[in-house]
Amino acid sequence: MGYNLLFQQALGFHEQGRLNEAENIYRQILETAPNNPDILNLLGLIAQQKGLHAQAVDYFYQAIRLAPGHAPFHFNLALSLENDNKPAEALQSYQDALRLNPELKEAYDNMGDIFSSLNQTDKAEEMYNQALRIDPDYLLPQAKMAYLRKDISKLEQSARQHPQEAVFPYYLSLLYRQQNKNREALACARRADDLAPGSEELLTLLGELLIITGDHTEAKQVYEQILRLNPHSPAALINLANFATNTDDFATAEKYYKQALDIRPGDLDAHFNYANMLYHQNRLPEALEEYRSAVVIAPERFEISNNLGLIQKDLGEYEEALGLFFNAFLKEPDKEEISVNIAETLTLLHYQDKEKAEKIAANWLEKAPDNVFARHLNAAFKGDNCENNQIFAQKLFDNFADTYEMVLGRIGYDTPRKLRDLTGHVEGTLVDLGCGTGLVGMAYQAAGTRLVGVDISEKSLDQARNKGIYRELIADDLLHFCQTRLHDYRPALITAADVFCYLGRLDELIAACKPYKLAFSVELLKDGSADWKLAPTGRWQHNPDYIARLLKQNGYTIVNQYPLILRQECGQDVEGLIFTAA
Repeated sequence: MGYNLLFQQALGFHEQGRLNEAENIYRQILETAPNNPDILNLLGLIAQQKGLHAQAVDYFYQAIRLAPGHAPFHFNLALSLENDNKPAEALQSYQDALRLNPELKEAYDNMGDIFSSLNQTDKAEEMYNQALRIDPDYLLPQAKMAYLRKDISKLEQSARQHPQEAVFPYYLSLLYRQQNKNREALACARRADDLAPGSEELLTLLGELLIITGDHTEAKQVYEQILRLNPHSPAALINLANFATNTDDFATAEKYYKQALDIRPGDLDAHFNYANMLYHQNRLPEALEEYRSAVVIAPERFEISNNLGLIQKDLGEYEEALGLFFNAFLKEPDKEEISVNIAETLTLLHYQDKEKAEKIAANWLEKAPDNVFARHLNAAFKGDNCENNQIFAQKLFDNFADTYEMVLGRIGYDTPRKLRDLTGHVEGTLVDLGCGTGLVGMAYQAAGTRLVGVDISEKSLDQARNKGIYRELIADDLLHFCQTRLHDYRPALITAADVFCYLGRLDELIAACKPYKLAFSVELLKDGSADWKLAPTGRWQHNPDYIARLLKQNGYTIVNQYPLILRQECGQDVEGLIFTAA
């Protein structure tokens, strides 16, 4: 086949979106004509369409060296530099294109976009006005200036004047989203998509808004549509990977994350979300590398430092973990999840180096005297029997809810099943005090058992609700519930698995539970000099004599206790007891 026929065939494939076939022919032509600037430019355009902007930039530079006076080559180079997050170089290339073709309105429009992204609003408007000077009917810069000015009425007016143009509902959607008016934003995005079907930019916005408004099923369909239009779309690949992760389809997720990173190696979301997936699979060394890649891209993001700290904690590198957590804490001191991680890591360090852990904890309290976790931990390290702190428990489990079951699976926690083995099937209502994410409910669910869960943590209750096994879930302080509402349920059994270690003194609670049957666990206090004691772990330990005495004082005549290992902590058994009382 002759050169011209081959070239025309490649152009045909290119116009049809058959990029790989077009690219193969362009490369074939390039072998016989290595100094053909048009072929180099076309290869750059294919790389650009695939999102491979670094590769595209290389082709455009080669084309420009061979034909420096061709304005479109400079424009194409600028576009890829802009998409490769190199604004200064992109602006220079747009200016080079304009020197060769001063009437290139698209160059001014794109320069306006760059200045807008740099928050240089005046310069952005100057560029948009330059584009409009060349073409007063150019709609794109009109819409962008109204968006910059947050002028909804102007965009709505323009949308009425140009009912067949997608650009105005598109920018209306962006502006509504910026104002957290997501339903209005979604409606505008749908209208824009109807007017310009198949636009990757519009579909990407539509997918984002569907996720924000909670319609994940349609969002997934939208990203699948984008991927059919452009198999190299990083946004589609990353979001489809996220959907796969959420359904535990980790093989598919990993494939998509890797494809996204092949296309865009510096994509923060791809590195961060892939790292999260690896962490939840307990692939810690791989997750560590991905988080390190993410922190190089965005060192200001607190969540990256926090998650790096989680891995170092899991690897037993407690001091390094604390450095990362405190780095995150300095950026976002009000993020309670960071404080939870600091407290947990200091507790683990306390096993290795008591003096160092206590010194770091004291310094934390000095810098953050109102932090409930810092106060509780310092009291625990000193052995102060402070009052039951329901705010501490609520905040702890709100921040622990999403990972609670994964963590317990790692430390050998099995108390709910052991409670069920000791009490047998429950016919009637079971009130699960401190139900958390619903593990006791999972152990006891059976025909004839009516499960009622009570917990102070709303987020834990959300996890329990997702299991669909509780007849009723109640957000309340346990003592308040037992004193005011427990008798309405006339329970056949009251359970409390791994709950009393967060309460300390139990006199009022046990009194409020009588005369109903009880089954609960406590962490063992071996030192018999006290009834209960706040341990360095931040949990209360209880003297079995105190528990037995308390039960008998409240009319329980059949009291049994069973030793068990509650969990593993730093490679050591945490000893406990299960009590049953009737």
